[in-house]
Amino acid sequence: METITEVIQSPSSKKTKDKPTIIKWKGVPMLRSQSINACIHEIYESSRSMGFLKINLIGASGSGKTQLGSVIAHQLHKLDPTFEVHKFEDSDLIDFRKTIENLSKANQILIFDDLSGLVAKFGKSALDKLKAEITTIRHIDDQEDRKIIMILNFHAQKTLDKFIRISNFTFYTDCQDEEIGYLEELLGKSKKQTILKFKNLRSQSRIFHKFSFPLGRKDKFTYKDSDPFRLVLYNNGISTRFVVTPQLKWVLGDDLCQVCNPTSKSEETKGNLDDFVNDFSKKFGKGIAKRAIELKLLRRGINTQPKRVQQAEIYIEQFFLKKKMNLQELAERYGLEENKTFLRGDKKPFFFNMGESKE
Repeated sequence: METITEVIQSPSSKKTKDKPTIIKWKGVPMLRSQSINACIHEIYESSRSMGFLKINLIGASGSGKTQLGSVIAHQLHKLDPTFEVHKFEDSDLIDFRKTIENLSKANQILIFDDLSGLVAKFGKSALDKLKAEITTIRHIDDQEDRKIIMILNFHAQKTLDKFIRISNFTFYTDCQDEEIGYLEELLGKSKKQTILKFKNLRSQSRIFHKFSFPLGRKDKFTYKDSDPFRLVLYNNGISTRFVVTPQLKWVLGDDLCQVCNPTSKSEETKGNLDDFVNDFSKKFGKGIAKRAIELKLLRRGINTQPKRVQQAEIYIEQFFLKKKMNLQELAERYGLEENKTFLRGDKKPFFFNMGESKE
Protein backbone atom coordinates (compact mmCIF):
# COMPACT_ATOMS: atom_id res chain seq x y z
CA MET A 1 0.00 0.00 0.00
CA GLU A 2 1.27 3.50 -0.84
CA THR A 3 -0.33 5.35 2.07
CA ILE A 4 2.22 7.59 3.81
CA THR A 5 1.30 8.96 7.22
CA GLU A 6 1.91 12.64 7.88
CA VAL A 7 0.38 14.31 10.93
CA ILE A 8 -0.56 17.91 10.13
CA GLN A 9 -0.92 20.10 13.20
CA SER A 10 -3.56 22.82 13.05
CA PRO A 11 -2.13 26.26 13.94
CA SER A 12 -5.48 27.48 15.33
CA SER A 13 -5.52 25.21 18.37
CA LYS A 14 -2.99 24.02 20.92
CA LYS A 15 -5.03 20.92 21.77
CA THR A 16 -4.60 18.27 19.08
CA LYS A 17 -5.17 15.15 21.15
CA ASP A 18 -8.74 14.52 20.00
CA LYS A 19 -8.32 15.79 16.46
CA PRO A 20 -8.46 13.35 13.56
CA THR A 21 -5.08 12.51 12.06
CA ILE A 22 -4.49 13.70 8.53
CA ILE A 23 -2.39 11.53 6.22
CA LYS A 24 -1.40 11.79 2.58
CA TRP A 25 -1.97 9.22 -0.16
CA LYS A 26 0.08 10.02 -3.26
CA GLY A 27 0.43 13.55 -1.94
CA VAL A 28 -3.30 14.14 -1.41
CA PRO A 29 -4.47 14.82 2.20
CA MET A 30 -7.19 12.67 3.75
CA LEU A 31 -8.40 11.69 7.25
CA ARG A 32 -6.69 8.48 8.34
CA SER A 33 -9.83 7.11 9.99
CA GLN A 34 -11.57 7.31 6.60
CA SER A 35 -8.98 5.45 4.52
CA ILE A 36 -10.33 2.69 2.26
CA ASN A 37 -7.07 0.86 2.95
CA ALA A 38 -8.09 0.30 6.58
CA CYS A 39 -11.21 -1.49 5.28
CA ILE A 40 -9.05 -3.55 2.91
CA HIS A 41 -6.90 -4.71 5.82
CA GLU A 42 -10.01 -5.77 7.77
CA ILE A 43 -11.28 -7.75 4.78
CA TYR A 44 -7.85 -9.30 4.21
CA GLU A 45 -7.49 -10.38 7.85
CA SER A 46 -10.94 -11.99 7.70
CA SER A 47 -10.00 -13.83 4.49
CA ARG A 48 -7.03 -15.42 6.23
CA SER A 49 -9.35 -17.38 8.53
CA MET A 50 -12.43 -17.69 6.30
CA GLY A 51 -12.53 -19.57 3.02
CA PHE A 52 -15.46 -17.58 1.65
CA LEU A 53 -16.28 -13.89 2.10
CA LYS A 54 -19.06 -11.79 0.62
CA ILE A 55 -18.83 -8.01 0.15
CA ASN A 56 -21.90 -6.03 -0.88
CA LEU A 57 -21.76 -2.67 -2.65
CA ILE A 58 -25.16 -0.96 -2.46
CA GLY A 59 -26.21 2.26 -4.16
CA ALA A 60 -27.98 3.91 -7.07
CA SER A 61 -26.77 3.70 -10.67
CA GLY A 62 -23.84 6.02 -11.29
CA SER A 63 -22.93 6.29 -7.58
CA GLY A 64 -19.55 4.58 -8.02
CA LYS A 65 -20.19 0.91 -7.16
CA THR A 66 -18.23 -0.47 -10.13
CA GLN A 67 -15.23 1.75 -9.45
CA LEU A 68 -15.33 0.92 -5.73
CA GLY A 69 -15.36 -2.82 -6.51
CA SER A 70 -12.31 -2.39 -8.74
CA VAL A 71 -10.38 -0.53 -6.02
CA ILE A 72 -11.26 -3.13 -3.35
CA ALA A 73 -10.19 -6.00 -5.61
CA HIS A 74 -6.93 -4.28 -6.61
CA GLN A 75 -5.87 -3.35 -3.09
CA LEU A 76 -6.71 -6.88 -1.85
CA HIS A 77 -4.59 -8.66 -4.44
CA LYS A 78 -1.75 -6.22 -3.78
CA LEU A 79 -1.84 -7.40 -0.15
CA ASP A 80 -2.12 -11.06 -1.19
CA PRO A 81 -0.76 -11.79 -4.71
CA THR A 82 -2.22 -15.32 -4.60
CA PHE A 83 -5.62 -13.85 -5.55
CA GLU A 84 -6.82 -13.58 -9.13
CA VAL A 85 -9.47 -11.00 -10.09
CA HIS A 86 -12.40 -11.79 -12.39
CA LYS A 87 -15.35 -9.61 -13.39
CA PHE A 88 -18.72 -11.13 -14.28
CA GLU A 89 -22.30 -10.21 -15.10
CA ASP A 90 -25.45 -11.47 -13.36
CA SER A 91 -25.86 -14.21 -15.99
CA ASP A 92 -22.59 -15.79 -14.79
CA LEU A 93 -24.24 -16.41 -11.41
CA ILE A 94 -26.97 -18.56 -12.92
CA ASP A 95 -24.61 -21.41 -13.80
CA PHE A 96 -22.31 -20.64 -10.91
CA ARG A 97 -20.75 -24.09 -10.80
CA LYS A 98 -19.59 -23.76 -14.39
CA THR A 99 -18.28 -20.25 -13.71
CA ILE A 100 -16.12 -21.55 -10.84
CA GLU A 101 -14.95 -24.66 -12.71
CA ASN A 102 -13.65 -22.46 -15.54
CA LEU A 103 -11.33 -20.60 -13.17
CA SER A 104 -7.80 -21.60 -12.16
CA LYS A 105 -7.02 -23.26 -8.83
CA ALA A 106 -5.76 -19.99 -7.36
CA ASN A 107 -7.55 -17.90 -4.74
CA GLN A 108 -10.27 -15.83 -6.39
CA ILE A 109 -11.80 -12.36 -6.13
CA LEU A 110 -15.05 -12.45 -8.11
CA ILE A 111 -16.86 -9.20 -8.95
CA PHE A 112 -20.50 -9.46 -10.04
CA ASP A 113 -21.88 -6.24 -11.48
CA ASP A 114 -25.49 -5.07 -10.96
CA LEU A 115 -27.56 -7.90 -9.49
CA SER A 116 -30.62 -5.71 -8.94
CA GLY A 117 -32.70 -7.50 -11.59
CA LEU A 118 -31.48 -11.02 -10.94
CA VAL A 119 -34.81 -12.60 -10.00
CA ALA A 120 -36.79 -10.57 -12.53
CA LYS A 121 -34.48 -11.73 -15.32
CA PHE A 122 -33.94 -15.37 -14.42
CA GLY A 123 -36.70 -16.31 -11.96
CA LYS A 124 -36.77 -17.54 -8.37
CA SER A 125 -35.69 -21.06 -9.35
CA ALA A 126 -32.39 -19.66 -10.65
CA LEU A 127 -31.87 -17.91 -7.31
CA ASP A 128 -32.61 -21.12 -5.38
CA LYS A 129 -30.04 -22.96 -7.51
CA LEU A 130 -27.49 -20.22 -6.82
CA LYS A 131 -28.08 -20.49 -3.07
CA ALA A 132 -27.38 -24.23 -3.15
CA GLU A 133 -24.19 -23.80 -5.18
CA ILE A 134 -22.74 -20.94 -3.14
CA THR A 135 -23.03 -22.93 0.09
CA THR A 136 -20.61 -25.48 -1.41
CA ILE A 137 -18.52 -22.96 -3.36
CA ARG A 138 -15.14 -24.00 -1.96
CA HIS A 139 -15.75 -27.68 -2.67
CA ILE A 140 -16.51 -27.24 -6.35
CA ASP A 141 -13.85 -29.05 -8.41
CA ASP A 142 -12.34 -30.47 -5.17
CA GLN A 143 -10.54 -27.20 -4.35
CA GLU A 144 -11.32 -27.02 -0.62
CA ASP A 145 -8.27 -24.87 0.13
CA ARG A 146 -9.10 -22.19 -2.41
CA LYS A 147 -10.21 -18.87 -0.90
CA ILE A 148 -12.99 -16.95 -2.61
CA ILE A 149 -14.05 -13.34 -2.07
CA MET A 150 -17.27 -12.34 -3.82
CA ILE A 151 -18.05 -8.68 -4.47
CA LEU A 152 -21.71 -8.10 -5.39
CA ASN A 153 -23.16 -4.74 -6.36
CA PHE A 154 -26.84 -3.79 -6.59
CA HIS A 155 -29.38 -1.06 -5.80
CA ALA A 156 -30.81 -0.69 -2.30
CA GLN A 157 -33.90 -2.90 -2.57
CA LYS A 158 -35.91 -4.57 0.16
CA THR A 159 -37.35 -6.83 -2.53
CA LEU A 160 -33.96 -8.44 -3.14
CA ASP A 161 -33.68 -11.87 -1.57
CA LYS A 162 -32.23 -11.83 1.96
CA PHE A 163 -29.62 -14.34 0.83
CA ILE A 164 -28.16 -11.76 -1.57
CA ARG A 165 -28.39 -8.90 0.95
CA ILE A 166 -26.51 -10.67 3.77
CA SER A 167 -22.74 -10.09 3.66
CA ASN A 168 -19.59 -9.97 5.79
CA PHE A 169 -18.81 -6.41 4.72
CA THR A 170 -21.02 -3.75 3.14
CA PHE A 171 -20.30 -0.45 1.41
CA TYR A 172 -23.09 2.05 0.67
CA THR A 173 -22.28 4.47 -2.17
CA ASP A 174 -25.42 6.60 -1.95
CA CYS A 175 -28.60 7.23 0.04
CA GLN A 176 -31.86 8.81 -1.10
CA ASP A 177 -34.75 9.93 1.15
CA GLU A 178 -36.78 6.77 0.44
CA GLU A 179 -33.80 4.56 1.38
CA ILE A 180 -33.23 5.95 4.87
CA GLY A 181 -35.64 3.48 6.50
CA TYR A 182 -34.15 0.57 4.55
CA LEU A 183 -30.59 1.41 5.64
CA GLU A 184 -31.85 1.87 9.20
CA GLU A 185 -33.23 -1.68 9.12
CA LEU A 186 -29.89 -3.02 7.87
CA LEU A 187 -27.60 -1.04 10.16
CA GLY A 188 -29.82 -0.59 13.22
CA LYS A 189 -31.87 2.29 14.61
CA SER A 190 -28.86 3.55 16.55
CA LYS A 191 -27.23 4.47 13.21
CA LYS A 192 -30.04 6.74 12.05
CA GLN A 193 -28.05 9.96 12.62
CA THR A 194 -25.06 8.49 10.76
CA ILE A 195 -27.33 7.53 7.85
CA LEU A 196 -28.88 11.01 7.74
CA LYS A 197 -25.44 12.61 7.82
CA PHE A 198 -24.32 10.32 4.98
CA LYS A 199 -27.36 11.31 2.89
CA ASN A 200 -26.67 15.00 3.51
CA LEU A 201 -22.96 14.68 2.71
CA ARG A 202 -23.70 12.84 -0.54
CA SER A 203 -26.19 15.60 -1.49
CA GLN A 204 -23.59 18.20 -0.57
CA SER A 205 -21.00 16.51 -2.78
CA ARG A 206 -23.38 16.39 -5.77
CA ILE A 207 -24.47 20.04 -5.49
CA PHE A 208 -21.25 21.73 -4.36
CA HIS A 209 -18.72 19.11 -5.56
CA LYS A 210 -17.18 18.94 -2.11
CA PHE A 211 -17.96 17.62 1.39
CA SER A 212 -16.54 18.42 4.83
CA PHE A 213 -15.97 16.91 8.28
CA PRO A 214 -15.28 18.68 11.61
CA LEU A 215 -11.60 18.99 12.53
CA GLY A 216 -11.66 20.05 16.15
CA ARG A 217 -14.06 22.65 17.52
CA LYS A 218 -13.63 25.32 14.87
CA ASP A 219 -11.83 23.82 11.92
CA LYS A 220 -13.09 21.47 9.25
CA PHE A 221 -11.51 19.15 6.68
CA THR A 222 -12.87 19.41 3.15
CA TYR A 223 -12.62 16.92 0.27
CA LYS A 224 -13.20 17.78 -3.38
CA ASP A 225 -15.70 15.19 -4.59
CA SER A 226 -14.05 12.62 -6.89
CA ASP A 227 -10.81 14.62 -6.92
CA PRO A 228 -9.74 11.98 -6.13
CA PHE A 229 -11.86 10.80 -3.18
CA ARG A 230 -15.57 9.96 -3.07
CA LEU A 231 -17.53 9.34 0.15
CA VAL A 232 -19.02 5.93 1.02
CA LEU A 233 -20.53 4.42 4.18
CA TYR A 234 -18.88 1.20 5.43
CA ASN A 235 -20.06 -1.53 7.79
CA ASN A 236 -17.88 -4.44 8.92
CA GLY A 237 -20.46 -6.22 11.06
CA ILE A 238 -19.21 -4.47 14.21
CA SER A 239 -19.23 -0.77 13.41
CA THR A 240 -20.35 1.70 10.74
CA ARG A 241 -18.15 4.57 9.59
CA PHE A 242 -17.46 7.00 6.77
CA VAL A 243 -14.79 6.04 4.25
CA VAL A 244 -13.37 7.80 1.20
CA THR A 245 -12.16 5.97 -1.88
CA PRO A 246 -10.43 7.03 -5.11
CA GLN A 247 -10.89 5.56 -8.58
CA LEU A 248 -8.61 2.74 -9.69
CA LYS A 249 -7.08 4.82 -12.50
CA TRP A 250 -5.89 7.32 -9.87
CA VAL A 251 -4.41 4.52 -7.72
CA LEU A 252 -2.53 3.08 -10.71
CA GLY A 253 -1.38 6.39 -12.20
CA ASP A 254 0.72 5.57 -15.27
CA ASP A 255 1.06 1.90 -14.28
CA LEU A 256 -0.87 -1.13 -15.50
CA CYS A 257 -2.40 -3.93 -13.42
CA GLN A 258 -2.21 -7.23 -15.27
CA VAL A 259 -4.26 -8.91 -12.52
CA CYS A 260 -7.26 -6.56 -12.59
CA ASN A 261 -7.10 -6.00 -16.35
CA PRO A 262 -5.18 -8.82 -18.09
CA THR A 263 -3.75 -7.76 -21.42
CA SER A 264 -5.12 -9.58 -24.48
CA LYS A 265 -2.76 -10.81 -27.19
CA SER A 266 -2.04 -8.23 -29.87
CA GLU A 267 0.73 -7.00 -32.13
CA GLU A 268 1.77 -4.67 -29.33
CA THR A 269 2.06 -7.47 -26.77
CA LYS A 270 4.03 -9.59 -29.26
CA GLY A 271 6.53 -6.76 -29.70
CA ASN A 272 6.72 -6.20 -25.95
CA LEU A 273 7.26 -9.94 -25.41
CA ASP A 274 10.22 -9.93 -27.81
CA ASP A 275 11.69 -6.92 -26.00
CA PHE A 276 11.13 -8.59 -22.62
CA VAL A 277 12.77 -11.91 -23.58
CA ASN A 278 15.82 -10.23 -25.08
CA ASP A 279 16.37 -7.82 -22.18
CA PHE A 280 15.37 -10.21 -19.36
CA SER A 281 17.43 -13.18 -20.52
CA LYS A 282 20.44 -10.99 -21.23
CA LYS A 283 20.43 -9.52 -17.71
CA PHE A 284 19.65 -12.65 -15.69
CA GLY A 285 20.48 -15.61 -17.90
CA LYS A 286 17.94 -18.03 -19.37
CA GLY A 287 17.96 -20.39 -16.35
CA ILE A 288 17.26 -17.71 -13.71
CA ALA A 289 14.75 -16.03 -16.04
CA LYS A 290 12.79 -19.27 -16.41
CA ARG A 291 12.78 -19.91 -12.64
CA ALA A 292 11.48 -16.39 -11.97
CA ILE A 293 8.63 -16.87 -14.45
CA GLU A 294 7.80 -20.26 -12.89
CA LEU A 295 7.60 -18.56 -9.47
CA LYS A 296 5.37 -15.79 -10.87
CA LEU A 297 3.02 -18.38 -12.38
CA LEU A 298 2.98 -20.42 -9.16
CA ARG A 299 1.87 -17.37 -7.19
CA ARG A 300 -1.00 -17.04 -9.66
CA GLY A 301 -2.02 -20.67 -9.00
CA ILE A 302 -0.41 -22.08 -12.18
CA ASN A 303 1.96 -24.91 -11.28
CA THR A 304 4.51 -25.52 -14.05
CA GLN A 305 6.86 -27.59 -11.89
CA PRO A 306 7.89 -31.03 -13.21
CA LYS A 307 5.64 -33.90 -12.10
CA ARG A 308 8.41 -35.34 -9.90
CA VAL A 309 8.69 -32.02 -8.05
CA GLN A 310 4.92 -31.89 -7.52
CA GLN A 311 4.96 -35.50 -6.28
CA ALA A 312 7.77 -34.62 -3.87
CA GLU A 313 5.66 -31.76 -2.50
CA ILE A 314 2.77 -34.18 -1.90
CA TYR A 315 5.22 -36.45 -0.01
CA ILE A 316 6.17 -33.53 2.26
CA GLU A 317 2.50 -32.77 2.99
CA GLN A 318 1.75 -36.42 3.79
CA PHE A 319 4.78 -36.68 6.10
CA PHE A 320 3.75 -33.51 7.94
CA LEU A 321 0.28 -34.97 8.51
CA LYS A 322 1.61 -37.91 10.52
CA LYS A 323 4.99 -36.87 11.96
CA LYS A 324 6.06 -33.83 13.94
CA MET A 325 8.67 -31.83 12.08
CA ASN A 326 9.80 -28.21 12.03
CA LEU A 327 9.73 -26.60 8.59
CA GLN A 328 12.60 -24.24 9.45
CA GLU A 329 14.78 -27.20 10.48
CA LEU A 330 13.92 -28.93 7.22
CA ALA A 331 14.98 -25.86 5.24
CA GLU A 332 18.27 -25.62 7.14
CA ARG A 333 19.01 -29.32 6.54
CA TYR A 334 18.79 -28.71 2.80
CA GLY A 335 20.81 -25.49 2.99
CA LEU A 336 17.86 -23.19 2.26
CA GLU A 337 17.45 -19.78 3.85
CA GLU A 338 15.29 -16.73 3.21
CA ASN A 339 16.85 -14.17 0.89
CA LYS A 340 15.92 -10.53 0.46
CA THR A 341 17.24 -8.29 -2.27
CA PHE A 342 16.53 -5.26 -4.45
CA LEU A 343 16.85 -4.63 -8.16
CA ARG A 344 19.96 -2.66 -9.07
CA GLY A 345 19.70 0.06 -11.67
CA ASP A 346 21.61 -1.91 -14.34
CA LYS A 347 19.17 -4.84 -13.93
CA LYS A 348 15.97 -2.84 -14.32
CA PRO A 349 13.94 -2.99 -17.57
CA PHE A 350 15.62 -0.98 -20.32
CA PHE A 351 12.94 1.76 -20.33
CA PHE A 352 13.71 2.67 -16.69
CA ASN A 353 17.26 3.58 -17.65
CA MET A 354 16.96 4.78 -21.23
CA GLY A 355 13.58 6.51 -21.54
CA GLU A 356 11.78 3.77 -23.49
CA SER A 357 14.65 3.38 -25.96
CA LYS A 358 15.74 -0.19 -26.74
CA GLU A 359 18.98 0.95 -28.33
